Amino acid sequence: MIVAVHQPNYLPWCGYFHKMFSCDLFVILDDVPLSKTAITNKNKIKGPDGPLMLTVPLAQKKAPIKDVTIFHEEKWPQKHWKSLQRSYARAPFWKQYHDLFLSIYESPKLSLADFNLQLIEAIRTVFEIHTPMLRSSEIRGIEGKKGDRIISICKALEATVYLSGVGAKAYNDEMKFERNQIRLVYQEFEHPVYRQLWGDFIPNLTAIDLLFNCGPKSKELLPKQVIYE
Repeated sequence: MIVAVHQPNYLPWCGYFHKMFSCDLFVILDDVPLSKTAITNKNKIKGPDGPLMLTVPLAQKKAPIKDVTIFHEEKWPQKHWKSLQRSYARAPFWKQYHDLFLSIYESPKLSLADFNLQLIEAIRTVFEIHTPMLRSSEIRGIEGKKGDRIISICKALEATVYLSGVGAKAYNDEMKFERNQIRLVYQEFEHPVYRQLWGDFIPNLTAIDLLFNCGPKSKELLPKQVIYE
């Protein structure tokens, strides 16, 4: 079984869903502390003035991701939605899919993880990605940090292959994976280039940029990585 692990990021980029599409089980890493450098509560869209960072304000930061709560007194959902409207109302598939997201922004969850997972579920529905998802907080007996925690998750799930993002090369101990009979495979993702609004193409934005611009054809631009077990 091929397992991939990732935090429940806010409006994730295309590579997130490529990884999800390429594995047999996608684990949502929600029982680790929120990192100061993570994009768990922020991501970029593309508007008339270029890239724009959308950030979800947090009421509680020093906690496992599953316990991090959103600060709801700043009317941020309305601000984010207005930014999305301004950026994508002219996109080819805005009318087809905007209601799917509007309902989430109109009644945002208190939990950051729950809110983000609603958005992730909406995006992957359009992309027709049916990979099962499981929260790490639901897996018993896992321990360790970083690479050791990933190995613990893989062992608990009896994974034979771990699909890792290339950014984890800095801390993945390949020998440890080998000793635990888990084959470590790195994601091979080439960002698709497609027609965007507002000038020259900009990569590495939230995946809804692809969704609103390409609609049902989005999945064709995120081909599954073939991994042999």
